[in-house]
Amino acid sequence: MKRKTIKYSCFLALALLVFYSFLPSYIAFTTVKARELNKDDIYKGLGLAFLFILISKIGKHSESPAVTLPDIPDIGDPIYDSEDLHLLARIIHGEARGEPYEGQVAVGAVVLNRVKAAGFPNTVREVIFQENQFTAVSDGQFYLEPNETAYRAARDALRGVDPSLGALFFYNPKTARTLYWLSQRETTVIIGNHVFAK
Repeated sequence: MKRKTIKYSCFLALALLVFYSFLPSYIAFTTVKARELNKDDIYKGLGLAFLFILISKIGKHSESPAVTLPDIPDIGDPIYDSEDLHLLARIIHGEARGEPYEGQVAVGAVVLNRVKAAGFPNTVREVIFQENQFTAVSDGQFYLEPNETAYRAARDALRGVDPSLGALFFYNPKTARTLYWLSQRETTVIIGNHVFAK
């Protein structure tokens, strides 16, 4: 627990002890048989139990660190926010971890190019979750925690860096399921294992 929580818990416990010391008739620290209990004793016991549970929850709540998304310093386009950065880092990590850094930025750029292009949804979230568009979403790799490189690549893409040269698609020719259709698109650049296309 944090020091403040311990301090307040001690004060509260001390106040309860002082309060109950002036009311000896209400609290008896002796063993009693069940038939000697009345409903007031049960309510007092439940009240104290609830109070101690509440104190423990406050302590746990104050201990848990606040989850903050990384900042987006000077991304150049005010339409994007920290949620977009986080989503972009996840899709980059899911689709392109292990690829050259330039290729990771290019994957982020493809998502942003789609946001701006006609025929695609107009938010980062909607583009990423558009049905059957990204393997990482379908197979669950999107939900892996992105590393710092993925966040850096996402920031660069949000700042307007586009190694994909305006691509709307990317694929790995060794693993793509729709290779014929994708191979008919105009290739803009090949980075690592990914072919980028318009």
